[in-house]
Amino acid sequence: MDKLISLCPGLEGPLEDMREAARYLWERGWAEANGGNLSVDIGGWLPEDAPFAGFGEWQSLPQAYPELAGRYYLVSGSGRRFRDFARKPEENACILRIAPDGRAFRRQWGGCGDPAFRPTSELPSHLAMHRFLRQRGKAETVILHTHPTELIALSHLADFRDAESLSRALWATMPEIKVCAPGGVGWAAYACPGSEELARATVEAFGQSRQAVLWEMHGLVATGRDVMGAFDLIDVLNKAAKLVLLIKMTGGMHRGIREAELDELARAFGV
Repeated sequence: MDKLISLCPGLEGPLEDMREAARYLWERGWAEANGGNLSVDIGGWLPEDAPFAGFGEWQSLPQAYPELAGRYYLVSGSGRRFRDFARKPEENACILRIAPDGRAFRRQWGGCGDPAFRPTSELPSHLAMHRFLRQRGKAETVILHTHPTELIALSHLADFRDAESLSRALWATMPEIKVCAPGGVGWAAYACPGSEELARATVEAFGQSRQAVLWEMHGLVATGRDVMGAFDLIDVLNKAAKLVLLIKMTGGMHRGIREAELDELARAFGV
């Protein structure tokens, strides 16, 4: 990793943020075994003439991503543990480059040159989201997926199985939720992990204003301008989910934050 930093010093901050977030996710129990994955668009730090060569064969993508052609992504590895990534990112993550025609990718760094290393199995969802963000001129460069316990629990309950009901329940718990997630939380019905079906459902669920989508019985995917921003969003939303569950266990919500009060919050904080 030191060699990478010496070649591309701008990556030191993003890498350290990824390591810090990986530790927090493991400590909170949201990244059990090899659960969760992460990708960061690092095009701002690695230009077209990045000072290191790719290795291995170009690997075909299930579909073309012309909008991402030539771009670089720092991506966690398939079957790799976040707790190991925090210690040795060079073994548990990689930098990949999308081919000039957007139809394939190749590793530029990482996986310690292991030919069996693969980027996250959720790569289709990550690339679909990065394309979505670029198409809409969004500032977010990070896609973070993890398994927040209480949010997954909510996804099993009939009362919260759509974006409107889920968002309203979370907003009602405390003022910070409306401020941190003014667009609410999207909902994606269960689909096989790593599938194109899940990727399409995720993009659709994000819509125009959301920064997080709950995958039914699976986990949450969030975007951010940086890794810690994406982590903070998940942290806040899971706190709200925990409150919802606690309130239900103790007899139900007295009233929650009302619609007019949510509107007042939006005006007060400009969200």
